[in-house]
Amino acid sequence: MRGTYGLFLAVSTAAFVAAGASFLMSPGSSNAAPVPVASAPADTSCTSCLTPATATSEDTVGAVPIADTTAAPPVAAKKDHTVTAPFGSIRVDPYYWLNEKENPEVIAYLEAETAYANAQLAPQQALKDEIYKELDARASLADVEIPYAKDGYYYQERYAEGADYPVIVRRKGSPDAAEEVVLDVPSLAAAEKANGHEQYFLRGWNVSPDGAKVAFAVDFKGDRINEIFVRDLATGAVTSTGIKDASSDLVWTKDGTALFYGRLDETVRCNQIKRHTLGADPASDTVMREEPDTTFELSIATSRSEQYGIITVYHLQRTEILAVSLTSPDPKPVMLVPRTRNTRAFGDHFDGKFYILTNEGAPDLKIVALDEANPNLDAATTVVAETKGHYIEGVAYFNDVIAVQAVHDATSTVRLVDRATGKTTSELDFGPLGVTALERNEDPALPFVRVDFQSATLPAVLYQVDFATGAKTELKKNPAYTWFKPELYEAARILAPAQDGAQVPVTLVWRKDQKKAGGNPTLVYGYGAYGITTEPGWYRNYVSLLDRGFVLAIAHIRGSRDMGDAWYQGGRMQTKINSFTDFIAATEAVIAQGYADPKHVYAQGGSAGGLLMGAVTNLRGDLYDGVVAQVPFVDVLTTMLDDTIPLTTFEYEEWGNPNIREQYDWMAAYSPYDNVTAKAYPPLFVLTGLNDSQVGYFEPAKWVAKLRAMKTDANPLLFLVNMGAGHSGNSGRSGPVEDRSKVFAWLVSRAQGAGRTGTPN
Repeated sequence: MRGTYGLFLAVSTAAFVAAGASFLMSPGSSNAAPVPVASAPADTSCTSCLTPATATSEDTVGAVPIADTTAAPPVAAKKDHTVTAPFGSIRVDPYYWLNEKENPEVIAYLEAETAYANAQLAPQQALKDEIYKELDARASLADVEIPYAKDGYYYQERYAEGADYPVIVRRKGSPDAAEEVVLDVPSLAAAEKANGHEQYFLRGWNVSPDGAKVAFAVDFKGDRINEIFVRDLATGAVTSTGIKDASSDLVWTKDGTALFYGRLDETVRCNQIKRHTLGADPASDTVMREEPDTTFELSIATSRSEQYGIITVYHLQRTEILAVSLTSPDPKPVMLVPRTRNTRAFGDHFDGKFYILTNEGAPDLKIVALDEANPNLDAATTVVAETKGHYIEGVAYFNDVIAVQAVHDATSTVRLVDRATGKTTSELDFGPLGVTALERNEDPALPFVRVDFQSATLPAVLYQVDFATGAKTELKKNPAYTWFKPELYEAARILAPAQDGAQVPVTLVWRKDQKKAGGNPTLVYGYGAYGITTEPGWYRNYVSLLDRGFVLAIAHIRGSRDMGDAWYQGGRMQTKINSFTDFIAATEAVIAQGYADPKHVYAQGGSAGGLLMGAVTNLRGDLYDGVVAQVPFVDVLTTMLDDTIPLTTFEYEEWGNPNIREQYDWMAAYSPYDNVTAKAYPPLFVLTGLNDSQVGYFEPAKWVAKLRAMKTDANPLLFLVNMGAGHSGNSGRSGPVEDRSKVFAWLVSRAQGAGRTGTPN
């Protein structure tokens, strides 16, 4: 998806636990088939930007000397290229050539844009440094996870103060036993840096069932392409498996002699699930499942019972589920849900049954059980019924209880369901305008569930809830409580009337002593795609704006599932325009209700939220004194017509298939790049990464070049390119801080100014 579960807003944990994961994935994730959701605005910032290069008068970008770009913006050469749709529609694209990543002229242009942007930001350096110190200090606090039980061990991740990466440890039999290091990620990252790898993303890890080894997947570029390693936990020796084109999925066989993993094709689509015997040549790995249809991709995860690997053949609107034995020496996948059912489904196995989370006859999902010996879907029994408007984000199976996390009313709660009767025994909701989310619950025999709660004004607190008594025990507070004072801040929820009469929720948060009667500088954030939710969690980074007088407004627009599945269906395909008009309605509402100073309203979104920013600036750019677009998906038609680009065919049922005239026309109506016209645009700050495999750097590059050529205003247009990272920027906790501080300094500087200063050229 053209989104990421990153940290620009210091994300709440719901997305990760919904998939049985955290920032680094839990070992042998028990929730076998992740529900693809996220519970907060995606982090799409690229991070530390290119240092301006020294240029000579002979260096050129098109017809403009690079040396001039610190005084005037770069001008990209126009080289007309014809893009033709199968039904004959023709578009002439003068900046198509910017997709030539290996072309020195392209690199020179990107470097020139970054040099120009950094030069324009130079007057804000003192403010940027001040904000940088705040963000870096908050990102670098010591943080020690409460140990969680799994397979006879207690696992824990801990960050030392100032560390970018955690040390992952375990203790056998008791949280007080002697410590064993599972992965010393700081040391691993440092060793790879010495080998020339500046980035180090630990995308997944899994300890073998015998406890002797840990397999882990590392992305060295930020492009989602992983190499798989194995560490012997007795000797500490780390060995590469030789697998270098892998997804992050890692599933051990029960005897610990082999691994199942996903292989990526040239479009970074997982098209094969393979079985690798340790020590063997990857060329001899057995293909367990191959998917030739490019609109589907594959994943595999360990079931709750650890008896099966659950293979999901995933499509945005339909799935196929298979189970493969982890105990058989020659396993054959068994079909659980055929794609002919035309449903979305996610599978698991526990206590002798296959559990299927499905939308068949239940748009907001229900859970059914299949007999292990005869997994006939037509004979399935419903164990958790659908609750309309409460979309199931995650599930944890226990011996007697099923814990269900659901998003509804732009919040998230957890309910406990009796496995035998299917009846809800309790609802876990810790406060208004908040997110209650399942945490790591790896051991199904435990008599309690762990949940995390945070709200718009409260950092996360980890609780343990006893099944028998309902007693709630506080286990841990977010380290932010050492510096953040919740009593200084306030939150509210308003409803914005959309064009078609829908009521769009907007969550607002501000610092009480900074609130102004005439309205404050206000940053409106939105995403609105793939059904990814933007629940009202606590967003650490934005405290630096709140403390400088900003109001933060989270727009729960259609295209998300913030109000259930119908909310998502109302903002995709032919109804995609609703995402954009909902965001505009949210902006108008925060102004009309007195929260926002109309002269100082700002907007931000990334990836698919960057598409939102591009569309909104075309539709109602006059509302904003500044727009931040991070890794923005803005060249919709060209990208969706090119099936060699990662994610294109997979997303035909999110945006549309441009090979079909009607669907082409949907996208043509809003594609930001195609709808740039000769008019005034608001100030823009655009960020991207050269290694981005989710939204190619060339999309924002082309968009910026076209805006420079056509816009009639003198407002700033800044374009920062991280030449060494991908969609989510630099790795490590402090990686994104550089660009965050630049963006925030830019926003604060504009808010402290006199408003719009641009005049037509």
